[in-house]
Amino acid sequence: MDTLKAIQVFVCIAQQGSLTKAADHLNVSRAMVSRYLEHLENHFSTRLFHRNTRKISLTAAGEQALHYCENILQQQQLLLDMTQDQQQTGMIRLTTGLFLLQNGLAECIQRFREQFPFVQFDIVITEDTLDLIDAQIDLAFRISPKIAEGLIARPLFPIDSVLCAHPDYLAQAPEIQHPEQLLQHTCLTHHSMHSVWTLNAPNQHPQNYNLHSVIKSNDAYALLEMCKQAQGIAMLPTALVQTELNQNRLHQILPDYALPQMQLSVVYSSRRHLSKKTQEFIAFVIQHFNLSEKK
Repeated sequence: MDTLKAIQVFVCIAQQGSLTKAADHLNVSRAMVSRYLEHLENHFSTRLFHRNTRKISLTAAGEQALHYCENILQQQQLLLDMTQDQQQTGMIRLTTGLFLLQNGLAECIQRFREQFPFVQFDIVITEDTLDLIDAQIDLAFRISPKIAEGLIARPLFPIDSVLCAHPDYLAQAPEIQHPEQLLQHTCLTHHSMHSVWTLNAPNQHPQNYNLHSVIKSNDAYALLEMCKQAQGIAMLPTALVQTELNQNRLHQILPDYALPQMQLSVVYSSRRHLSKKTQEFIAFVIQHFNLSEKK
């Protein structure tokens, strides 16, 4: 039986002057109050109350125990208050790709810190899939169609992708009209999908197509830069290359073939013992991106 809870019940009985009134105050049964009191008396090896059919009163040992127990409960409350204060301070350690940081997450962190100025952030920039426990990461922002088993993922919004290449590359490369021809081309690939790309024609099931992967990276910006240098064909987030496409600095490849839609999610290892500041940040991020999507 919980000794701390028994201490709370004992102090309540002394304050209320009755087991029945204490039970009503604590919203538990009188039998449960009696059990807690019996547990505490056995724990202390002494009788805490004189009891008869009409009233109860503290024994001498009970009066002394009451003083110590009230101090214990006061110390417990001080500890809880301190912990709650610290939940709104301290460090949130997260990992994200630079693309995500520059496309909404940095602004989200700024606005969060306006409400919680004592919260600090340690941001690990990588698109690699880090082990959250080994790397001591609180949160990860990941673009992926699926999340590893054992992790909790809260979806934020979908990420569309496009195949693209520089006009200078296309001018000297073989013509491409079908995904099977990707093997004839230089492909710039992300570590997460460097061996195949999944595409599907209208009204058909998705198919995996092998690639001639020449340059690989774990960073979308690195792939974009190599694409702009006419080094090959890349699969990149549409939001990252939209301006380049609009201004014809890059051209879309195989526009009739759909690419799998990725999902941006905030990922963490467990809800248990998640600090209040981290819970607040997760809720803030979800609301922030939901509002951004509706604009």
